[in-house]
Amino acid sequence: MKEHFVKLFEYDKWATARVLGAMKQLQTQDERCLEWMGHLLTARLVWHARVENIAKTYNLWGGRTLEECLSMFEESSRMWEAFISKLDEKNLATIIAYKNFKGDSFENRVEDILTHVINHSTYHRGQIIAQLKGQLPSLPSTDYILFIRELGQ
Repeated sequence: MKEHFVKLFEYDKWATARVLGAMKQLQTQDERCLEWMGHLLTARLVWHARVENIAKTYNLWGGRTLEECLSMFEESSRMWEAFISKLDEKNLATIIAYKNFKGDSFENRVEDILTHVINHSTYHRGQIIAQLKGQLPSLPSTDYILFIRELGQ
């Protein structure tokens, strides 16, 4: 199961890099795209802090520049790669207790949190791609199967 998550996070990094690459091509940055990308990347940091039990405060919907998004992307990618490299099958079943932004308490297994992080990113990348339609001559495909094909698997 660990290898499955290693591959999913590699895919997530690949797909997010493609969307950020498209955003870099814009003459003028689309504020909505920046808002969604900033949220996507902040959420990755929030969830990482939760699984590592690090008390940190984040603004999920704060305005971000493209440069800030690129920096957050690099930071969150490094953090998740390090976290996943330490995982074993037992760790995937570990229960993580945390509070949401409203202060409500929850408990979820690491494997479910990892799945959520990937799905959350996919959702917001889709919003960004939809927003970019008509603003660029071509848009990147971020389909998982394309990623697998490019890996040659």
